[in-house]
Amino acid sequence: MQGMSNSGKQQTGLVVASFGNRGQLDPGDGSAQRYVLKGRKLRVVCGDRVNWQAQPQGNELLVTSIHTRDNALERPNSRGQTELVAANLSRLVVVLAPEPAPDFFIADRYLCAAEMMATDTLIIWNKSDLNVPIPAEIKNYQALGYGLMGISATTGSGVQEVLTTLAKDISMLVGQSGVGKSSLINNLIPDADVTTGELSTVSREGKHTTTASIMHTLPNGGRLIDSPGVREFVPFIHDPTRVQTGFKEIIERAAGCRFSNCQHIREPNCAVKAAVESSTITARRYESYKRLYSSAETFAAIDPG
Repeated sequence: MQGMSNSGKQQTGLVVASFGNRGQLDPGDGSAQRYVLKGRKLRVVCGDRVNWQAQPQGNELLVTSIHTRDNALERPNSRGQTELVAANLSRLVVVLAPEPAPDFFIADRYLCAAEMMATDTLIIWNKSDLNVPIPAEIKNYQALGYGLMGISATTGSGVQEVLTTLAKDISMLVGQSGVGKSSLINNLIPDADVTTGELSTVSREGKHTTTASIMHTLPNGGRLIDSPGVREFVPFIHDPTRVQTGFKEIIERAAGCRFSNCQHIREPNCAVKAAVESSTITARRYESYKRLYSSAETFAAIDPG
């Protein structure tokens, strides 16, 4: 194992899986080595850059500290507190499909999270082999400037284009359960099942959580984090006034509001509400904004810090 002959020497690595106080990291040579955290205060997630050192005895590297994160995908846990999902993302890839029926409110939440994290986004319309017309909601995403790729993970159509787009970046695949994320990963990464099996062994030794994610290395050098399918996702937004920055069409029109601190909910002479009334902003996207604003107010009350 790399670094075992240099016990005590600090080196850097990239976390490729995290399950409680254990997981695996890439120590810099493309391999995946088992690690354990030093102390109980460290909270490490997939995508974290960390400092580690070899231990005099044992086969696990010791993670001693975490580098400053560029960004982090967060959601509330069952107690309404922040739960980290992944860190240092270059792109969030939102997978939708005609079956199961797409929940565009969940899609909006992921897109909002990506905007607030300042990451790129890509929407994938999977199961194109079913020949279901692209919904108007997805066309609206395109009109807002979000990239879209129609693919079939079953037939392989469009998969190579996805692989090319994801080269050299750290991307994360998200979406509802059943939209075909696993099939897409198996198309993109020939040994994905083997890697997942190895990491699942590690997870049984740590504290496995529903937000556990696994990072795969793509054949062209990119990295892809696979997240569990979800029924619900809400980004943890600490400040309700920031929600509008997650909606392109809302933040673009906010300058036209009467009040500079307008939150586009109850204020008069609001340019955003006027745009909704004229259908320039869709009523459903505005409803998404209001729901997230309400949840952010709740989070702020629970965890004002």
